[in-house]
Amino acid sequence: MTSRSARFAAVALACALPLSACGGPTEDDTAGAQAPLEVTTPTAPPQEEFKVEDVDNIVSEELTGERVDDPAMELSYKWQGASSAPNGGSVLVVAVTNNSEVPMPADALAQPTLSYTTGGNNKENAAPLSAEASGVDIIGLDQPLRAGATVNAKYAFDVTPGRLWDADFTIGNVTFSGNLNG
Repeated sequence: MTSRSARFAAVALACALPLSACGGPTEDDTAGAQAPLEVTTPTAPPQEEFKVEDVDNIVSEELTGERVDDPAMELSYKWQGASSAPNGGSVLVVAVTNNSEVPMPADALAQPTLSYTTGGNNKENAAPLSAEASGVDIIGLDQPLRAGATVNAKYAFDVTPGRLWDADFTIGNVTFSGNLNG
């Protein structure tokens, strides 16, 4: 046998042996019998949801940066202050902390409200402003808040900061009351 035919025989044998291993059991071969396949779907533990309860609001005069816990959600807020919005109006900033063990959906907090004294005992509600109208980059939360995370949330309103000397800002179930411009 020449070296060329020996190489050809080696290649043919190398191709034939793996193919013979792919053959299934013959009719009289019961040693290789296989059990039927069973398809199972993995089950993950159920995801916890961010909890929101229906409770009465609390009023806080805490405007020095101490946390105030929301009685209906596992959140706390820290008043950060008010300033002029780039395009007019006011920007109110509150640090929102998620004290839950699950992420808080971005839409869990409804649009906050702001009312201010116009003289005497008269209160007026300030209209919220969009990001475009106020010139603020992001209004509120634009994505879920991770468990344990804190974000400085900005909210713009159509009222000058000077009018907030006697105002009420409600976020979640907490109303910050007093001189919000101080």
